[in-house]
Amino acid sequence: MHGSASDTGRRRTLLWWAVLSGSVSSLVVLSAALDGASRLGAPQYWTWVLTGLQVLALQAAGQRRSWAWPLGASVQPVWITYAILTGQIGFIPGCVVSSVVQFRNALTSLPGRTQESPPAERTHTCTP
Repeated sequence: MHGSASDTGRRRTLLWWAVLSGSVSSLVVLSAALDGASRLGAPQYWTWVLTGLQVLALQAAGQRRSWAWPLGASVQPVWITYAILTGQIGFIPGCVVSSVVQFRNALTSLPGRTQESPPAERTHTCTP
């Protein structure tokens, strides 16, 4: 067996926290934009915060931390909110793709889920 039921439950809980934190973070970005917007429409420090979280998530994913993919996925809705507030709509397709990839990776890394193994190599024998 690849993992216990408690591991699966813990990772699913992490995914739900990612969704919740992404939603709350989007609201925080929105409220910050309404209070003191820069010329872009949102505080400039948000790009640094969001980039830092995304880099942290990628670093943690490389170390196979269970919270890495949910963190990375939770940052994407916030980037989308930022893109809308600043009129940088070009960010949105990349954020959507990144969200799908990161949620997929979070789900496929659940214990008990097997990743596809590469096809077996064929061995060719030459007969004289």
